[in-house]
Amino acid sequence: FCRLVQELGDRIIVQIACGDQHAMALSRGGELFTWGQNTHGQLGVGSQKTLTPKPQLVERLKGIPLAQIAAGGAHSTTVSLSGAVYSWGKNSFGQLGLGDTKGKTTQTQIVIT
Repeated sequence: FCRLVQELGDRIIVQIACGDQHAMALSRGGELFTWGQNTHGQLGVGSQKTLTPKPQLVERLKGIPLAQIAAGGAHSTTVSLSGAVYSWGKNSFGQLGLGDTKGKTTQTQIVIT
């Protein structure tokens, strides 16, 4: 069934991305909200708190205007208006693009060479 996500208040949401058990919403103002399962840090809140049932602002990206978001099974990525790419969450196969296989619970900028 569908329901209005009232926790997002009056914000105008311009993009939604869904992973296996987590979701992300990008507001017109460039704010990122995440909720759902967080076993691998895919919510980007700095911990692996198991479950966050309501949308929460990703504080670490506050002040960075975001342009796009994407969610994988248990990882998340975003692109800022300036073109910076950030990723976080599960990284067993290097899917975060950081050159290693260590998971991240906070946003880490991908260095593109």
